[in-house]
Amino acid sequence: MWVVRRILGTVGGRTLAALVVLILAYQIWIGLAASGKVADGVGADPDARGRFAVDVVLDFPPERFHVLELQEYGRTRGTSENVIHLHMVTQDSVDAMARKYWIKEIRPGERVSLLR
Repeated sequence: MWVVRRILGTVGGRTLAALVVLILAYQIWIGLAASGKVADGVGADPDARGRFAVDVVLDFPPERFHVLELQEYGRTRGTSENVIHLHMVTQDSVDAMARKYWIKEIRPGERVSLLR
């Protein structure tokens, strides 16, 4: 215990402790906010592999960065206004996307038939 007191007795130790507290608080906040971003019905109609379509809503028109970033989680079908349409998304991908602070909402998307 004396080691902790000695470390916190320095400016660097207090700075490090403050940074750890801020990072933990941010992670808790982003986790709580993520659950409210996913609309009811997301993932309710998966294909045989457990993948489905979603519409990712932003507060602004998506730029190239946002489209490229979301391609990590599914295939992009296009954009319209403030929405990026993805398909072949998994539940794990939805959870990861919801943790991004710039995503406003994730809604069920239109199912795409790959066989024509």
